[in-house]
Formats: sequence, C-alpha cells, structure tokens
Amino acid sequence: MNIIKASKQHISEMNEVILAAKGHWGYSQEMMDVWLPDLIVDEVVLVSRHFWVLEAEGRIVGVFSISVDAEQRCELEDFWVSPQLMGRGAGRIMFGFIQNWLQDQQLPELVIVSDPHAKGFYERMGAEEIGFQPSLPAGRKLPVMRYVLEPRPLRNV
Repeated sequence: MNIIKASKQHISEMNEVILAAKGHWGYSQEMMDVWLPDLIVDEVVLVSRHFWVLEAEGRIVGVFSISVDAEQRCELEDFWVSPQLMGRGAGRIMFGFIQNWLQDQQLPELVIVSDPHAKGFYERMGAEEIGFQPSLPAGRKLPVMRYVLEPRPLRNV
C-alpha cells in the first residue's frame, strides 16, 4: 500500500471510497442524502485542505484529509477506508502517516469529529473523547476526539 497526495484526477475514485465507507455502517439512503453535500469531494474541497489517498494494486482504498487553521489548529476532516479493507490495517497505515505528518509539521494536536462507528478506532490510535458536536438530523451528536502527538525521543548523534 502506498500513500500519495490526492489530485483532481483522483476525485471520482475518492468519492466512491467515501460513499462505500459511510454506507458500510447501514445508514439509510435518507440519512446518506442529508450528509451527501458534506461528504463529497470536488475541486474546491480538494484544494481547501491537505488530502491524501491510500492506493493498493492501482486502486484508491483510503482517503484522508486534514485542515490547519491560521492558529495552527488541526482537524481530521476525512478518514475513509474501503469496506473490504476495514479491520485489515489500512486505517492504521493512514493514521501512522498522519502521526508522521503532524510531527514533520510540528503540529502537536489533532481534533477529530468522529462518526460514532469510528470512535473505537480513534481510541485505539490514542485519541481521547473530549465532548460532542451536534450533527444532522437534529438531535444527533458526534463524538469529538483529541489526539495529542507524543514527542519523538531525541536521537544521539
């Protein structure tokens, strides 16, 4: 598996992964339709944050993105794995890439507004729940998680 920066040529395949991953959890079509505008990636969304894709055998099997605001606060905006690869290490590979990227960018913390089904994964990666955020439809709440990067040990040279 290989992680590369996403480009506009990837958009269609990225959206296929996103919709398959979200649909994997058994949400109704009515719910999916409510969320669709916020799920889909287009060229405007693609350039608005840092996007990467995970490739395996020439196909996109994972999509993830991070936004960084003017105060250097980071949020995991997208984190999608093809249902066929859920539970097989693809998410762990993607999250490891994120950890390295945060370290390289000297960004110590990542906020994650999680789908309730993904909360356990983020906890296994070291994130902790810090609250909830309202979602659609009215009355639905999403767990808000925080991942704090552990400093790498200094190397003796």
